[in-house]
Amino acid sequence: LHAHAWVRLLAAQIVGLCLGKLAEPEPLKLNWLDDSEKIKSVLLDTFEQVNMADSVTTELSIQAVKNLVALTKHAITSHADALSLKFLLKKAIKISNNELATTPNSTTRRTLIFNYIAAVCLQAEPAAVEAILNVIITPLQREISNVKGDADLRSHCSEVLDLLKSRLEPEVLSRAVTEAEVEIRRKRAERSAALKQNLVLRPEIAAKRKLKNNQAKKLAKKRRKMEK
Repeated sequence: LHAHAWVRLLAAQIVGLCLGKLAEPEPLKLNWLDDSEKIKSVLLDTFEQVNMADSVTTELSIQAVKNLVALTKHAITSHADALSLKFLLKKAIKISNNELATTPNSTTRRTLIFNYIAAVCLQAEPAAVEAILNVIITPLQREISNVKGDADLRSHCSEVLDLLKSRLEPEVLSRAVTEAEVEIRRKRAERSAALKQNLVLRPEIAAKRKLKNNQAKKLAKKRRKMEK
């Protein structure tokens, strides 16, 4: 990717214009749109744009998501043999999981990724949505069930889940949500047990973690006061 954000924004806007022509009665003929490897390359670069959302403008991030949605539709329509919807959604979920693991207090990338998931599921056939449900339901349900997490993100994920309800049979979604919740609880229990064990075996690490958490809480409290 280019070092300057304004260049990346201009490039993303040009790509968006090209993709917009695909919906016209007489689609624009561009060779790169017929090349599976080039489409894959553009998709991966666009995912990377979203992954850098914390350091670029909102305009660039939104344009990147719009491009991803259009590119995904084109890829699964014209290049399904080389690019599957499951492959692309796994790439997307990896970005949201990375944000949760490295900068949990930031929700920018997760919000963008969940917007992408919602748009993709809205334009996909119900059978296609059901086929990728096991990929997307866990990160959504994890945010919904996290009462200590960001309230806006939790509400946003609930809206995405409501959208999925309109695309799937009730029992299909209900079963997927139940399975995801069981897996989430299992992993949380394992992490809790591991932390407790560390308190006994490595008390110095636990003390450092507590100090770090306290500092994060102070910063969050200070940030909330500044926003009022």
